[in-house]
Amino acid sequence: MLRKLQKKWFKFLEKRQRKHYHSHWYLRFGWLNGSFDQTTQCQSLFEIHSPNKMTFADPFYAQHEGRHFIFFEEVDDIHPVGFLSVLEVFEDGQATEPQPILKLDYHLSYPCVFKHNDTWYMIPETSANETIELWKCTDFPMHWVKEKNLVEHIRAVDSTPFFHDGLWYLFTSTRRDCKKFGDRLDIFYTDDLLNGTWQEHPKNPVCRGQVEYRMAGQPFYFKDTLVRPSQNSLKRYGGHIELKEIVQLSPTHYEERLCQEILPNWHEQDAASHTINFQQQFLLLDAVRLTKKS
Repeated sequence: MLRKLQKKWFKFLEKRQRKHYHSHWYLRFGWLNGSFDQTTQCQSLFEIHSPNKMTFADPFYAQHEGRHFIFFEEVDDIHPVGFLSVLEVFEDGQATEPQPILKLDYHLSYPCVFKHNDTWYMIPETSANETIELWKCTDFPMHWVKEKNLVEHIRAVDSTPFFHDGLWYLFTSTRRDCKKFGDRLDIFYTDDLLNGTWQEHPKNPVCRGQVEYRMAGQPFYFKDTLVRPSQNSLKRYGGHIELKEIVQLSPTHYEERLCQEILPNWHEQDAASHTINFQQQFLLLDAVRLTKKS
């Protein structure tokens, strides 16, 4: 009951905020000297905003042949649904113009890119098509072809693969027997990414709550602990990020615990953050920037 009352109050505050402020999602990135410590390092990142204050969100990082690329969701006033784009960034904070890599007739977001056997793959968010899809890069970073559907007849968001102890695990959030994406965390697993059959974890949903379990990027090490980033959307959609320590992960068991919250307090005009990726000392986030209406 308390959380329901809190949710109503936060919705009221967000509605009032929209009356007085414009908002847009943008990207933050930079290189760190040591291990990730959000208390001191999120403030010093470079920023990338869309030219017309549209959406740049859900960023993922790929280092390829010594160059640095960000894949992300883009929304503009021409294409009716979200599509996927890429840009290259440099150590002085400069970035190339974004280039679309994938536009379909259904919504795309969360371009989770990863490398397997020297080939780049991507699992974008395709819940509008009721699929979890695997795409293969044929000419990095611009050309992608659909490899296969990993799972069909499912509405799942922000699906994220992770290889652990000889198995591929796929973290995702569905709306099976719940109200919101993020109310539950589901896991699928297989021994073969490209040719195996994905099986449901017997403990699904491995976690259950209220809008606090949706994936927020790829697992990474935080203070020598393997963590799973997730979104907490109690205050608003994508309100802030939580780092959950993965205590146990196997085909029969899963356990995690909250170890850190990442609040969007690095800028007084930022109100939310819902994706983080940290690889090879490269830190990447998205955030909502508010600007007062005239």
